Amino acid sequence: HQPVIFRATDQWFVSMDKNALRERALTAINSEVSWVPAWAKNRIGSMVADRPDWCISRQRSWGVPIPVFKCAKCGSTVATEETFDAVIELFNTKGADAWFTMEPSEYLPRGTKCEVCGCTELLPEKDILDVWWESGVSHTSVCRHRASEGLRFPADLYLEGSDQHRGWFQSSLLTSIGAFGVPPYRSVMHCGFTVDEEGRKMSKSLGNGIDPVEMCEKFGADVLRLWVSSCDYSQDVSISDGILKQVSDAYRRFRNTFRFLLGNLDDFGPADFVDWDDLEPIDQWQMVRTLQLLAEVEAAYEALKFNAVYRALYEYVNDLSAVYMDVTKDRLYAEVPASPRRRAVQTVLMNILEVLVRVMSPILSFTTDEVWDCYPPAWREEEGRPVSVQLAGWPAAADFTPAVPADGAEQVAAFEEMMAVREVVTKALEDARAAKIIGKSQEAAVVITAPAAVVATASAFDPAVFEELFIVASVAFEEGTDDEVSAVVTVAAGEKCPRCWNIRELGGDPSHPDVCERCGAALDAIGHKGE
Repeated sequence: HQPVIFRATDQWFVSMDKNALRERALTAINSEVSWVPAWAKNRIGSMVADRPDWCISRQRSWGVPIPVFKCAKCGSTVATEETFDAVIELFNTKGADAWFTMEPSEYLPRGTKCEVCGCTELLPEKDILDVWWESGVSHTSVCRHRASEGLRFPADLYLEGSDQHRGWFQSSLLTSIGAFGVPPYRSVMHCGFTVDEEGRKMSKSLGNGIDPVEMCEKFGADVLRLWVSSCDYSQDVSISDGILKQVSDAYRRFRNTFRFLLGNLDDFGPADFVDWDDLEPIDQWQMVRTLQLLAEVEAAYEALKFNAVYRALYEYVNDLSAVYMDVTKDRLYAEVPASPRRRAVQTVLMNILEVLVRVMSPILSFTTDEVWDCYPPAWREEEGRPVSVQLAGWPAAADFTPAVPADGAEQVAAFEEMMAVREVVTKALEDARAAKIIGKSQEAAVVITAPAAVVATASAFDPAVFEELFIVASVAFEEGTDDEVSAVVTVAAGEKCPRCWNIRELGGDPSHPDVCERCGAALDAIGHKGE
């Protein structure tokens, strides 16, 4: 409707400038509070800089009353320490509704009167407080008076939607600065709104609303939590069945990674860890990468960049599956179960598990507790073990067993260079398979032509390191005349072991003449008798 007249009425205001409230609030915004995202500081700062005085009174028949009185004779305001104390006692004993049902003379101290005219007939203020004042002083009841419950003032973090720079974030700041001289929070993080796949606001009229309960029942609560972690919450975020199906694929990658780790650690115990110097180069490399992941994820959590946490973890498990898990399957499945080489892989896998289950627990809280309950028996049976991963504490570099040396990254730098060579070899193997030159990569003999510096770096490693890294029968390096790295694949000479599929001399173990010597020893160790 178009208003036809504006009526001026008496209202209660909080002055923004009389006691330098605006100036003090702007100082807190710019110097004392961390804003996430950082540009939010400018948004709320401009709002506070330009806002008028705050009208805190409303004319309603219900609400939280403004606890002051008016003189029935001259209309002057009566508000003293004594009247405030009396109202506090009234609310404590009778509740806030007593303000509307009892006469002031029933609870104010005897002799209370108007300081202007001396009249003792006082009327309670009929206006109520703005609801933003109510929510804005929540820091007082929630934080300042509940230290015994572990709460403290100022709060570590206020979290709400992006619209609250004009609302709760601001009303909380102004009331706290005005009453206590400090902001009520150390950090403020805002999030955008949830919209549909096309970026439209969800509404009943459009019929595009999504029920979180239905999504949890359909996809699982952890998929919904994983979706939240993957979003840039500083902007509006889209959700739909299609988007959650994509996130479900990522969730399966995490879950399958845990399944692989647990499935290969069932016979591993605290006494089985291998020393750093006894790890293979790829084992040391993966340990360093895991330590680097921990540092990256921890920094992202501290900065409240949860999508960076998600991205780092997703990239890590993808690389883990494509490289380390693929390369070390031979040692895990074909070696003697208690051999040092197999225990070396398990050492790395256990460290990976200990990091992943903890750093992912804030996001995949249900899945990680499930993983925690499925730990290897030697760990599950430890006395005093926390019942939940949520109580297990955050991982640290000092927890790695064995400890990663301070110069660990430098130690594996040469091996890191060889990972670029692996990409070239992998492409050559794919081409050879497509051309029907080989079937499995284990059948391949690879000759790599590379610059002198690369050949020199490779010469520091045992050739078996590259046979494992590339999953081939043999590897040779030749110095080339240019800066390119290339690889030629041919069929390796020799017989294929039917157990490990590697090209090796068969019959080294008389008890098992049809397999290679290593596989024969493994069969003996597990009690398998040759036919």
